[in-house]
Amino acid sequence: MRTARTPHAVGSPRAWGSSRSSCSSPACSEPAQPYETPKALCGVGVPAEVLDPLLPEGEKVSERSRTASGVKRCYVSVDDKVALSTSVEWYEAGTPVAEIASKTIGADPGDTVTADKRYSYSGKGGAGLMRCEDPSTIDKDVDGDLYATVRVGGDPADASAVLKLIEAYTSAAPAAGECKVDL
Repeated sequence: MRTARTPHAVGSPRAWGSSRSSCSSPACSEPAQPYETPKALCGVGVPAEVLDPLLPEGEKVSERSRTASGVKRCYVSVDDKVALSTSVEWYEAGTPVAEIASKTIGADPGDTVTADKRYSYSGKGGAGLMRCEDPSTIDKDVDGDLYATVRVGGDPADASAVLKLIEAYTSAAPAAGECKVDL
């Protein structure tokens, strides 16, 4: 999916889609080259239409992953500024998702928890319980539940967009091998 994005003007409100510049200099005559919305977050397939509402305007998107202290993290940056991050982490079996979310930067104990208590979310981030149903894919050294978290950088996003991302990410992560990852 190709989304037209241009850099923010200083002090301008955040806007999606292509924007017109009021700049009259020759350097401003050409719109910024839009980046293509990723179809995966560090190997975990997520539909571009789910990611798109959570990424800011800019010229280039990049990602990097890191595993340290028992947590696998993925950072998505736009123009070298982290716009979105995810993590995958084991917790003691039965840990409430709201507790997991509260350990995510920007999350709040008052964040919304879904009726099935599988997800917690707000405009700044959320958490979700991953379903690793095939026992052969679960790390044998771990006795617990695997959770994924999402954190939105910058201004808060629409909470329903964050929920869509955490749902998509927790659903796709087992197929990407995240249940077998030795964190």
